[in-house]
Amino acid sequence: MSYISDRDFLIEVAKGNVAGHSLMQKFGENPDVDTGTVPEDMWDYGGVWVAPTTSRVHALVSSSASDSSGGGGAETIIVEGLDASYIFQSETVAMNGTTPVNTVNSYTMIHRMYVEVDAANALNVGNITATAAVDGTVTAHIAAGNGQTLMAIYQIPAGKTGYLLKLYTMNKRAAAAVGNADMALLVKPEDTGPFVTKFVWGIMGAGTSHIDHDFKAIIGYPEKSVIKISAENVSANNMDVAAGFDLLLVDD
Repeated sequence: MSYISDRDFLIEVAKGNVAGHSLMQKFGENPDVDTGTVPEDMWDYGGVWVAPTTSRVHALVSSSASDSSGGGGAETIIVEGLDASYIFQSETVAMNGTTPVNTVNSYTMIHRMYVEVDAANALNVGNITATAAVDGTVTAHIAAGNGQTLMAIYQIPAGKTGYLLKLYTMNKRAAAAVGNADMALLVKPEDTGPFVTKFVWGIMGAGTSHIDHDFKAIIGYPEKSVIKISAENVSANNMDVAAGFDLLLVDD
């Protein structure tokens, strides 16, 4: 009998050679976490990301008129997420600068947005936000020049179980405030009830503290569960914290 290592198995999954299995990597950054605003989630819009309660059309808009056809910035954006039945869907949105453009699809969750077409490699000149109809919450954000969302937030699609393989966190920038942070992995099970703390850890020192944790006792989270990483407490203002996690998605 031949031995197949974990790494070899995951490589085969990544290559699409294992039916019913796929990998998802989520990574995010909050460039300005302050003592008076915690908890703050790991997404570059800042503050607490608000979990959706229903499927909604989203309006995409930029803070710069350059993010439009022929404007020199981002011309089209790919939006990826879940529909009302928690099934994956995506679409291309043609940007119109500072004028909001609605998505064709309604999204229960936006997992990721990224620039598809840009002018002269300018990516997005302004900050691009996706604001949900009904409740008016910003659910996804592309910071100027980043080209895609940075959000350590994910919802398990329908018909799948998500197995958490790894997470990481880093006090990212040496130029930022030197301080410590208490971090938490939060899960909202079955899309109901509050977020529940599933794992806690801490980081110390700007640019020097890096946590890379492999889960040996792997826990599976069922469909519709929302997973996110949050800074629960920090010892200094203006901290720049990055975080992410890897999931193995398996069809039920």
